Amino acid sequence: MSLKHFGTELRAATCATLLGALTIGIAHAATPESADVIAESSRARITLADYEAEITRLPQDMRGEFAASELRLKQYLDNMYVSRVLAADARAAGLDKDPAIMREIAGQVEKVLAMARVDRIDAAAAAEFDRSLDKYIARARELYVVNRANYATPEQVRAAHILVAVKDGDRGAALRRAEELRVKAQGGADFSALAREFSDDPTAARNGGELGFFDAKAMDPSFAAAAFAMTRKGEISAPVLSKFGYHIILFEDRRPAGTRSFESVQPEILADLKKKALADARAEATRQIFADPTLKVNVELIQRIHSDAARNSDASNLPSKP
Repeated sequence: MSLKHFGTELRAATCATLLGALTIGIAHAATPESADVIAESSRARITLADYEAEITRLPQDMRGEFAASELRLKQYLDNMYVSRVLAADARAAGLDKDPAIMREIAGQVEKVLAMARVDRIDAAAAAEFDRSLDKYIARARELYVVNRANYATPEQVRAAHILVAVKDGDRGAALRRAEELRVKAQGGADFSALAREFSDDPTAARNGGELGFFDAKAMDPSFAAAAFAMTRKGEISAPVLSKFGYHIILFEDRRPAGTRSFESVQPEILADLKKKALADARAEATRQIFADPTLKVNVELIQRIHSDAARNSDASNLPSKP
């Protein structure tokens, strides 16, 4: 169900259920005027628009989780409603007129506006990047040529394995069991079936011992040495001891060392260039802020604040009298 339709489906009983531990009485079903009201009482109200505004504070890739998970959505709406009620109670108590709280509220407003401005700077820089994409693709190609060595790929091997763990320190028993499995595999038994049934690698039940392509550094040194020494597809190794136990390795393929093509790395380079373009835009905005000719800095006051804080810190670190 989309967020646009979410509010229109809520009625009194549904709302109370969604808000879990909260007891919110809404005596009537949603009318066209109140269709987007998620919950309300004499003390507070939250609407679909409130929810949609609040959810934008979460990372983009996390937002869907809250609507897709009923439990998370309930908890999220619970928290929203509790915050609204507490804020309403605070206003009723006159806390919004407290000078210290008023300054804190003003400070929060400044932070929200500052972040909104940063978002606009980022959006403008991103749009400019997209408009100049041809220029950046050319730059990406230049970087690829200059840094070609960074895109070298080592030799890789594709293999599958069956692991026999050493239990209770008994290497002999593990080796004998590995040898038995090797004989079965060499005798024509299906390797993946053996791995699923007998391997002590917990992933074997779903992948049949398949490891895919890997380079030597990705594996235990003993395992890698054995796998890379094999040359014939379908070859099955003698038991190989690693820190995990004994392995029976099935050699499947080899991929020679090479260099990734520009087409394959272009998205990565462009992503880095775009990230830099946004950082440069932010840096330029900051530079202009401090380049303002009307800016005046009270250095003496800053030094006094520092001196007072340092003095208070030194006093607090003095040993107490017995």
